[in-house]
Amino acid sequence: MADNLATPEFFAEEAAILRFYNIDTLEPEEWIDEVYGSRPTSHLGSANKHLSRSVESGPNPHHDYVDENDLQVQDDTDPLGIRKSIFSGTNRQSIARNVNFMEIKERSSLITSNKSFNPRSFLLQVHKDTSYEDLVVGLQRLNVTIDQRSDALKSLVHSNFDRFVSAKNTIDHIHDEMRSKNLNEQEEYGTKKLHGYLIDVNAQAEKIYGPIVERRGKAEKVRTTLNILERYKFFFSLPSGLLESIKQGKYETAIRDYKKGKYLYQTLKGESVSHNDATDIGINITDVEKDSGLTDLHRKVFDKVWVEVDKIVVELRGILFKMLEDPWQPIEEQEKTINYIFDLDTTEDPAWFYLNSQYKWITTQLTNTFNESVRKVDVWKANIYGEESDVARSLSLKNATSHIHLRDSDFGAESDPELKAWRAILDLVKTTSNLLLRCLPDFWKLSTSFIEGKFAAKDTQKATASTRRKRQGVDLGKVDQCQVMAKEIVNLYAKLLSNYFELDAGRPAMSNAATDLSSIPLPKFLPKNANSVHVSDYLTRIIGELANCVNDINLINLAGEAFSGLTELMEQTRWKFVECICKCWARDAKTFYLLEDWALDNEISEYTNLLRHFYEYHKYCSRSAYKISSLSAVTDNQRHEITKEFLKIIRDTFLESMYSFLDGLVHLAFSDYTPLQGEEEELNLTRKRGNIDVHSMDVRILLTVSNLSRLKSHIIRKLLGLFEAAYNCSMEDELKTLIDVVDQLDGILFEDYIKRKSAVINEIITNGILKGGIDWYNISKPTEVHPFVYEALMSMVMVHSQVTGVSKSLVYRALSSLLENMAGDCLESFRQVERFGMGGMLQATLEIEFMHQTLSQYVTSQASEILQQIYQTIEQAYDPQQQHAGNLQNELSSVKKLLVDSRKSTVVQYLCFKQVKERKKDPQ
Repeated sequence: MADNLATPEFFAEEAAILRFYNIDTLEPEEWIDEVYGSRPTSHLGSANKHLSRSVESGPNPHHDYVDENDLQVQDDTDPLGIRKSIFSGTNRQSIARNVNFMEIKERSSLITSNKSFNPRSFLLQVHKDTSYEDLVVGLQRLNVTIDQRSDALKSLVHSNFDRFVSAKNTIDHIHDEMRSKNLNEQEEYGTKKLHGYLIDVNAQAEKIYGPIVERRGKAEKVRTTLNILERYKFFFSLPSGLLESIKQGKYETAIRDYKKGKYLYQTLKGESVSHNDATDIGINITDVEKDSGLTDLHRKVFDKVWVEVDKIVVELRGILFKMLEDPWQPIEEQEKTINYIFDLDTTEDPAWFYLNSQYKWITTQLTNTFNESVRKVDVWKANIYGEESDVARSLSLKNATSHIHLRDSDFGAESDPELKAWRAILDLVKTTSNLLLRCLPDFWKLSTSFIEGKFAAKDTQKATASTRRKRQGVDLGKVDQCQVMAKEIVNLYAKLLSNYFELDAGRPAMSNAATDLSSIPLPKFLPKNANSVHVSDYLTRIIGELANCVNDINLINLAGEAFSGLTELMEQTRWKFVECICKCWARDAKTFYLLEDWALDNEISEYTNLLRHFYEYHKYCSRSAYKISSLSAVTDNQRHEITKEFLKIIRDTFLESMYSFLDGLVHLAFSDYTPLQGEEEELNLTRKRGNIDVHSMDVRILLTVSNLSRLKSHIIRKLLGLFEAAYNCSMEDELKTLIDVVDQLDGILFEDYIKRKSAVINEIITNGILKGGIDWYNISKPTEVHPFVYEALMSMVMVHSQVTGVSKSLVYRALSSLLENMAGDCLESFRQVERFGMGGMLQATLEIEFMHQTLSQYVTSQASEILQQIYQTIEQAYDPQQQHAGNLQNELSSVKKLLVDSRKSTVVQYLCFKQVKERKKDPQ
């Protein structure tokens, strides 16, 4: 209400009252009688006004009668004529609005008509900036004006002298009447009764009109309040509107209303605001200009409303920050949320909050997901029955090699605990890698936006941070922070996998990397009884998953050294996995002979299935080591150089496995067969083997010799050829060495077989020639072949049958070797005969020729040479002077006839020795 009272009209009215009663305040404490110089009568006032009209610019000659506080009616013209008004440099309106009467009195002292006029103060306050030349001109003008006013005053007094005298007489007459009618001080000069009446009237008026005036005041207040409420209805309903928008999840609407309310509040508070902001939020600027009708009370109400708005905004910021903690929200939605929070005048950077929140969530999620996957792997590992053993691993390896050719190497995973464990390990890597791929690109995208200042308050975006380290407009401090978090995420991923797969911090000295695989411990992540085929298969898949993950991460262009952790992880994984494959590869090769079940190959029945298993196993391990060392497991077009270190460990393992397998074959031949499978499986194998007696060492040796022959002629050469092509190296020397080893083993086994069979024949021959009671000197002419020859040949028939039943390709080799040994035995025996008579010579010739012709297709050059030596030995020991000697030629003819008859009579027994024209002799 104070502002409404302090209007120019109100001040003019008050000033008139003060002037009329010649007082300084509206609440005087004592009455002051009028003396000379007080306010003149109305008659004199008329004259004064007349004088004012007659003299336009000069000073008022009756200034003694002018109220010193009446600035509204006093002449404020500059007596020097320099300024239009002595108050031209001040705000007259501000004087009118100010109710400080002491200030009014002070300013009135500058008017020349005032009694308290001070020339020095006048010049100091009014003409402090006036030049000396203007003051001199003003002085001249003042002198002229004074002279003019003096003349005018004299004229005024002269023309109104009669009126002055009449007025003085009237005043004196009134004083006399007042004294005669007791208008004295005790009766308050006749106004005491009137004063009493006025008090009564005022009391009645207060009683009657007081409530009306009070209600009117209240009505005015209500009306004013309603106007304010109507005009600023949006602002007063802002808290409820914000709450409703938040409840409905309309955060964009709430933020727009908040910004609009904030603009209104700042405008009402008189704060500096940008009109562009008002246009952005749809506010008409003319509707929110500062309202002069607002009081302090109204502004207090606005403050209270804004306090409530602030509380709601704090709650809304909390909701939005909570939304930023939700990791499953799309990044586009989170970008909107960040901008919303910036619009809510937050003191905390929401972009950094979101980055930090995402970083914590990603690291926590990576750890928890990895640990949960490890737990699942441990569960499947615990389900693998039995303890670590060569037999259990060999069974698993046999099944694995049988399904290598299948596209789905998980064949049987539904029932195989080992494969379930491997699948869980692969899922561990997949799950962890997929989580990294799902989170890190978005995190880095957000980091890039954060670095570029995309997420920042508008004033921050416009401000220049000259004190910060800048390079091409990028805040390097933010770059460092984001790079550190991205690097820590990558390092956490690498650390989790590195610890699980027991990756070494650095490669060992490569000069000794593969010299002794047995000294390298197997990692603990391998399932129990893990075989090399499954190890190769799943490690290849695992590194493929890792490589794909690393390649995808590389595409997002992580800055700084954040990507270096993944590069190091891949290098360590390559080496560790190759090392692990080689270790298992070499270990399984030493016990690979346990897979031999002596079942013949379906395609080539002279060899066992073991060769096929070994070929598939050896090729698969070699190829898997190549895929990992060259990273061709990722794509055929992407290959890394296979370094000398990788080539050394793989080549050494390749050769070591070959030699271990060959040693196992020898062990198989000389050791009794122990089946791996159960009884039911063994019964099926027995039916498949047919007449092959696997418990016979002769059969096992023959099959092993046959297998060695196949290894030498095909498998070893093919495997080394594939190795040379894949690893781009020469294996010529290694091939020669392996062939020599195979030949040596073949000789050991075959000679053992021949030696035992020859021993039987040797006994028959020796007993027949030397111990059979034959007198080679006195024996009569031959009539038949001696039985020991038939017996020896029947032993050969048995060997033929046995070898044929195992491997027809070994028949010639076996019988020719036995023939050589048998011929040698005959030679040694006949050399012990001192003399041959006619009958003895013919008998020995008949028997040797019978054996020779019966086994003619197995006669080698060495056997032929021994036979010739036998003939020569018999001839040299023949005594032609014997008394029973007759015509030698005739006797020989008889022997020939007897030989033919003997051959005919035994054709059925020795039919197996009959030469088949289509048969091609083995060069060996």
